Amino acid sequence: MNVVESLLLEHGPALSSDIARRLEATGLSPDVARQRISRAGPNVHRLKGLVFPRNARFLYHEKQAGSDAYWSALARDLTQASPAYGPALAALQARDGVVPLDCFSIISGSPIRQRGQVSSDTVLERLEAVHLVRRGNLQGVGSVVALRADGYLGSPNFDRLRARLLVEKMLLLALRDWARRLGVASHDKIAIRGEAELPEFGTFKWDMVGPSYLVPIVRRGKEGAPLPGFLVADVVAGAALDEHAVAAFVRKYKLSAALRNLPPFMPVLMADGFTREGFRLGRSHGLMLATPKNLFGRDIAVGLATLLETMAKAAAVAVARPEVIGELFDKLGGIEGADRNLRGSLFELVVGHVVQARFGGSIDIGRLVDFDGFQAEIDVRRVIAGEVWIYECKGYQPDHLISAEEIEHWLKSRVPSLYKATRAEQRFQNAEIHFEFWTSGGFSAEAIALLETAKINTKRYSIGWRAGREVRQEIGRLQSPGMAKMFDEHYLDHPIARFNRKYDGAKALADLALDLTLGLGGDTASDEGEDASEAPPLALPRASNALVRYTGSSS
Repeated sequence: MNVVESLLLEHGPALSSDIARRLEATGLSPDVARQRISRAGPNVHRLKGLVFPRNARFLYHEKQAGSDAYWSALARDLTQASPAYGPALAALQARDGVVPLDCFSIISGSPIRQRGQVSSDTVLERLEAVHLVRRGNLQGVGSVVALRADGYLGSPNFDRLRARLLVEKMLLLALRDWARRLGVASHDKIAIRGEAELPEFGTFKWDMVGPSYLVPIVRRGKEGAPLPGFLVADVVAGAALDEHAVAAFVRKYKLSAALRNLPPFMPVLMADGFTREGFRLGRSHGLMLATPKNLFGRDIAVGLATLLETMAKAAAVAVARPEVIGELFDKLGGIEGADRNLRGSLFELVVGHVVQARFGGSIDIGRLVDFDGFQAEIDVRRVIAGEVWIYECKGYQPDHLISAEEIEHWLKSRVPSLYKATRAEQRFQNAEIHFEFWTSGGFSAEAIALLETAKINTKRYSIGWRAGREVRQEIGRLQSPGMAKMFDEHYLDHPIARFNRKYDGAKALADLALDLTLGLGGDTASDEGEDASEAPPLALPRASNALVRYTGSSS
């Protein structure tokens, strides 16, 4: 056994640079130490696909491959010695170990492209090559990146991903609302993740990007015209960030600040909290570290935390604490755009509560199905005494009509495949299976015709449906005033519905033939009906669309 083998077995896997230092400490010259490492023999392996700074390689003895010592040493060296890979892993760990594939470019801390830097795509490929992460597909989300490392770095929490993404969407809506109300960024030019393409500024993707005309960062062109700086932000829900996770955001800031000709920008990182070391790291670079509580107040912070736990444990909440649904609308309804984003997700809880309370049995919400190449998510499933009920839930605005195309897809694609997947479960082989389509809106005449035909012609399972009024009738039979009030306010008797019922809204608006172009030079109230008194001052310049995606040149 040679000296390199002995060192690895005694101290564990390590970087070649660390082994060289140990050899030099015994009196060997640097050249001799390097030769000993290069001639270490067949029992010493070099990790392929991942090169550390100054061309160091990760070394391990063949007996250590895949062991706790192996993963522990690799995670340690990535964190301490790698400016690109360590922060990316820590950022992934801080997000329950799994993110949508396109979001990896936001969280990794590495640019899309920048001269002299490892790109985010390359970071992902190399981490994947050494089995630290893996790609996969999650129904309802799409392609994802998840921790691997034999679980040593933590197990990805797939069950909480959809809930976390919804809460992060609420965070971004609230952050955009805050920026608009304070005039921190141009009112109608703030891009957030989840709306069209991912926001981009410099060589990075961000959760939010918006041009800003605040005095400290606005500039003047040659002719005196204002040139905006930018507000950029990333958000993390459900976690307190340590210094390793914050390091990914710090890296984004430092690499962006090194770009030549990039406008001034104000970076904001928002999370539920920060460790003392994480907070110190961010503040030492002059970054704004925010929490929902200190930026939006206690009620919204509590509402967001409750939303995360509610959606992560949807079935239990729907049965035991349905009043939470109304509380969430009340706490988060003040965020512009929150109501329409919550309506769909919380409608599943409404249906789950109603069918369990009215008809009994046990329920699942958001159950994933993967059978014979078919992947799907069951909104609500109820099981009782030899029967299985599968509910498709669509919580739309009250005037929304389910189209014939949507019903045709449900009847021809989802229902038959879900039927086969359900029948494949041994406990359901002799069960009666029922499929129902519930919506808080209504159905077009063509959709109703398709449903009625399917109900008559289908023999292997039954087909049913409920529109918003029928859902309300079922709620009324529960004698639950709180649930009825919530459903009326946020689904059935929404202001849009009242307007349409009283005036035939679509026709009334068409008859008015209004010219909705205000023709003002500055930002005004938003298209979504915000009062003009709450909009930014008209003197605030309007940024061009091109400025939302701004790239500079590397230094």
